[in-house]
Amino acid sequence: MKIKVPPYPNFKITEDAFNGVSEQTVKKTNSKGLSNHLVMIAPFKTGEKRVIHIRPVKYNGNTYITAFPNPIHLFLSLSSEHYNISEKVKSENFVKCGKPYGKDLYLLDIEKNGTHECYNNYIKYRTSSIIMLVSALEAFLNHIIPNDFIYKTVRKNKTFEFNKNDIESPKISFREKMDKILPQCSERKIDWEILNNEHKIIFDLYNSRKDLIHLKTNSQTDFDMYFEAIDRMLNLDILLAIESVIKIMNISKNEFIEIE
Repeated sequence: MKIKVPPYPNFKITEDAFNGVSEQTVKKTNSKGLSNHLVMIAPFKTGEKRVIHIRPVKYNGNTYITAFPNPIHLFLSLSSEHYNISEKVKSENFVKCGKPYGKDLYLLDIEKNGTHECYNNYIKYRTSSIIMLVSALEAFLNHIIPNDFIYKTVRKNKTFEFNKNDIESPKISFREKMDKILPQCSERKIDWEILNNEHKIIFDLYNSRKDLIHLKTNSQTDFDMYFEAIDRMLNLDILLAIESVIKIMNISKNEFIEIE
């Protein structure tokens, strides 16, 4: 699965407007005085003319400019890529490096540093995939909320109103955003009773990510430390989680995520 990463923002512009602006644009040939906050009007390879945002990157005395990617799609694509890498490590490197230790048991030899690189990479890429997937979802939940949206709720028999700044702050939990706010901002109806399976998968994903980000160290022995969080991470069906996140995003905002 490869996620298309569009620019952000991504505004269409008419041919007449494009030609009018192009004729008046001063073309720079060097980076002197170039701002870090740029807007460009550019023709895409599809032939469409778009208004896009640019954040230059400087390296070794040169400046590189291109369209700024939508972070939601970027994080989602990284999650998918790292999941794919983890699966490749398991299907190719485990098979190559594993030494028979019984009927269906194979040992990945302990290397100089005391662990095995293939196993380490498997854990690294799965962990990264989970973290980036939740980052993409959290960014999407904020993205879909209109700037003038007011969330009304009752807490301890008192009515509260929260604006977008409040919603994006710790005042509103991830669960409340998913369960209460997303259905109000979605383009199509989100019924969590019908989408109960996706709801469970997403919260299993979120809890795994929370465990990984905030690894706890209070345990009876060193053998118990970290193990519970890593155990849940290894058991999580990441592909199903990616598919569930994409499904919810595309229900909330039609064709928001496209697969190449």
